[in-house]
Amino acid sequence: MRPRILIFCDYYLPGFKGGGGMWSVVNLVDRFSGEFDFYIVTRNHDLAETSPYKDVEPRKWNSIGNAEAYYFESGELTAARAAQLTKEANPDIVYLNSTFSLPVLRFLAARRKGLISDLPVVLSPCGEMSKAALSIKPLKKKLFLAYAKAVQLYRGVIWKASFEADAQDIRTVFGKDLDVMTAPDLAPRSILPDFSPEWKPKKVPGKVRFAYLSRISPKKNLAYLLTCLKEIDNGEAVLEIIGPIDDEAYWRECRTIIDGLPPNVSVSVAGALPNNEAVRRLAESHYFVLPTLNENFGYVFIEALAAGCPLLTSDNTVWADIEDKGIGWAISLGKRRVFLEQIKRCVEMSDEDYAQMSQRAREYAEAWLSRSEIDEATARVLSEALSRRPHLVADVR
Repeated sequence: MRPRILIFCDYYLPGFKGGGGMWSVVNLVDRFSGEFDFYIVTRNHDLAETSPYKDVEPRKWNSIGNAEAYYFESGELTAARAAQLTKEANPDIVYLNSTFSLPVLRFLAARRKGLISDLPVVLSPCGEMSKAALSIKPLKKKLFLAYAKAVQLYRGVIWKASFEADAQDIRTVFGKDLDVMTAPDLAPRSILPDFSPEWKPKKVPGKVRFAYLSRISPKKNLAYLLTCLKEIDNGEAVLEIIGPIDDEAYWRECRTIIDGLPPNVSVSVAGALPNNEAVRRLAESHYFVLPTLNENFGYVFIEALAAGCPLLTSDNTVWADIEDKGIGWAISLGKRRVFLEQIKRCVEMSDEDYAQMSQRAREYAEAWLSRSEIDEATARVLSEALSRRPHLVADVR
């Protein structure tokens, strides 16, 4: 009998708008379904939606790919209900995806009240402890974290950081003596396996196609990109915006900027698209641009590279070596003039230079996805969790 992992997360399949955090769970299930049985407790609707999924049954476990998923209805998931679902799943490990999400907090509340037996818990904060992430709605988060520390809400969890800087952020917030392990977020085994360079548009000097694929929220910083595009004076630029609106007020701010763009800059809004379709659309643009305030991992960056799109992003990501690799640029947002000048160089780039850069981007993505150490790092985290159940042998892979 295989050990069981119960995951509490905000969003899961058949949703597709939940961003990198959701897809890291999807890929965890996909990559480790041969070693574990997975159970998921999640919302019954997608991000920025209120209508429930039509293809799942509420209030029961549904077989979704390689997992059993329970989709709770609005108002249903109390601490007592979280405890009941945990008992039904009978897990050997509980995996919490996010520090602040409602399903995670319901489980932790049940555990604190003694409604759940002592189980190994892995908590992946998804970059929520970074300074940039904590600067969004800071008072609310500061008050909650003070409460969480006072009641030891996260007592005894194994913190799973995505990289060393993420681990440092966690320790800065919760203390140096925390139990923190590092394992990169999991990407799929392949992205656009049938990719062809012929999908890429010809790069004519003086013309460029940019793509933005992410949630529309202040953290992703779309307005910064739009204000830079206002100053393009050396050619024509097209920007395609792909992704769900996560903050209506911020989107209104972006729309105002779009309405004031000069005639040589055009913007199309595709909205939220299913993941495979969204990544395929990336291949129809030259560059992927995301001036993010912070990314824990940036799942979308590896997708963009797989679509042959060099990256233009901020230096607030783990993708700091992209310029050395010849696959993009990571520029400080405080150097707005430098960011703008790089946009202009993208406009001017020749087809020959672009084709070489695009090929390097695709090759980098393929090599990155094939790295065995990515799975091995996650396996170590899960093995450590299993070792805390004395009746089990902690031997994952």
